[in-house]
Amino acid sequence: MQKSARETRTASALVVGICVLANMVDGFDVLAIAFTGPAIMKDWGLGPGTLGLLFSAGLAGVMLGSLAISPLADSFGRRRVALSCLFAMAMGMLASAAAQNAGQLIALRLFTGLGIGGVLATLNTIVAEVSSPRQRNLTMSIFSMGYPLGSTIGGLLAVALISAHGWQSIFLIGGLGTLVVFLLHLVWLPESARRGATQRRVPFAALLSPALRGGTLAICAAFFLNMISFYFVLNWTPKLVEALGLPVATGMTATVLLNTGSLIGGVTYGVLADRFGWRRVGQGYFLGFAAFVLLFALTGASVAILFAIAFLAGIFMAGAMTVLYVLAPAIFPGELRATGTGLAIGIGRAGATLGPVLAGYALAGGLARGALYLLFALPPLAVALIVRRVRAPTLEG
Repeated sequence: MQKSARETRTASALVVGICVLANMVDGFDVLAIAFTGPAIMKDWGLGPGTLGLLFSAGLAGVMLGSLAISPLADSFGRRRVALSCLFAMAMGMLASAAAQNAGQLIALRLFTGLGIGGVLATLNTIVAEVSSPRQRNLTMSIFSMGYPLGSTIGGLLAVALISAHGWQSIFLIGGLGTLVVFLLHLVWLPESARRGATQRRVPFAALLSPALRGGTLAICAAFFLNMISFYFVLNWTPKLVEALGLPVATGMTATVLLNTGSLIGGVTYGVLADRFGWRRVGQGYFLGFAAFVLLFALTGASVAILFAIAFLAGIFMAGAMTVLYVLAPAIFPGELRATGTGLAIGIGRAGATLGPVLAGYALAGGLARGALYLLFALPPLAVALIVRRVRAPTLEG
């Protein structure tokens, strides 16, 4: 029986809603190591290089999951892949709470990241497919908002719980929360409406065909460059704030403000892009991201100024990232949408993995905090140039 327009909208809203919840636990699970990192470093006596590896292990897993797992959603269905990945995330987080040394935790962060990488690209594709074309920017922005919301909740819990219950409590809560989200998806996540169309296998190499090559390379480069700076700022802010002589809690609060600003940035991008055009608004967000990373380089130990810059930086960081999550599925045809989006996110996670590691070894080698922020302001500027030229016909009407 044909569904009414109202029933279709209700079903789509439910799908988007549970996908937002999944993105929330993604944000919580990915950034759990950023909030717990200083406590783990102190507890286990780790150096900055090892801490950088801990930061990057989960991101490396996300990269591998995006590249290797998300293409399966185009062949075997979005629902099956999403459920498998959510369950793996839950188990990885729960096991991380019991880790006894850095080696174990690195391995578990890698495993958790595999699930996160697979589910990110898959759900991003699902939301793009159920969105109304007239409100796609806004719908995708709402979906993207889940990530910083989950990160913000993680930061608030970290401030409240780590000193009393240890860093392990954050991984335990993250694992239980992810398990609940898995059960919600088990009940309510349908198979993609494009399932029939995607049963036909299309070679991965088609992403580099003459018709798709330019868009594929552009979106992969944009994700790679943006995530270098995005994850440097998110992972290293607590430690770099502490290096100014401020308390550990101040660094975690600054990160919470980054993520709080991200909640505003993601939604405002969608509203502005639907009104003024995604390209013009997107360029503005990337330029703003670069500008506030530069301001981080100039900020001293003034807590009020630091918090204000962190909040405003979060707005532009989230808006910039949302641009790419909206753009990726718009570049690829339906039969390659999850594969292409997964490739772009996976390449991006290579940048996300590289950024924190480079920062860790740069600091260990004596590079000044201000110079480090100046260096990481360059990638968003490059992405602004890419956004100016890339073509996305479905976004441009």
